[in-house]
Amino acid sequence: MNLADRIILTLYTLIMLAISAAVVLVSLGMVGYHNLSIFMDLINGNWAFALGGVVMFLVSLHLLITGIGIGGGSLKLADGAGGKVTVSRRALEHYIEDLAEEIYGIHHTKVVIKLQEEAIGVRINATIEPGINIPEATKDVRDNIKESVKKAIGAEVREVELFVKQIKAKEE
Repeated sequence: MNLADRIILTLYTLIMLAISAAVVLVSLGMVGYHNLSIFMDLINGNWAFALGGVVMFLVSLHLLITGIGIGGGSLKLADGAGGKVTVSRRALEHYIEDLAEEIYGIHHTKVVIKLQEEAIGVRINATIEPGINIPEATKDVRDNIKESVKKAIGAEVREVELFVKQIKAKEE
């Protein structure tokens, strides 16, 4: 999930929290029916509330589609008279997790890929062991992923972002 989606999700969650609190307060009788009636009269015919409702609907739809992974779920490698070859997003993510963990000191990886036209963007959340030079490990991870993915599926990896979520020894 990219930064814009996270911001949208945060705002959406806050709005849903306020709506949920209002429903609870009304249902418990802490907010009177009269106050609810005044609010309903306020929004009746008000285009700003209608616009807000449409935006909330579209955000909900976007979050649903993003959450279940509809669209862009696979990378097409070949499509011709002999047939079609695709690789799923999940298969690529698992493969890249394995490639990242081949580098000494990198473990507990979680990979999210962004499929682009004939290229891949990669974000890796990983734990790194103490004493490992992070810039060198990042370069090794980046080089290993770019070379291996190019060799295996022929797709270019344009961007590899390594996010170190924790510096901790590997537990075995």
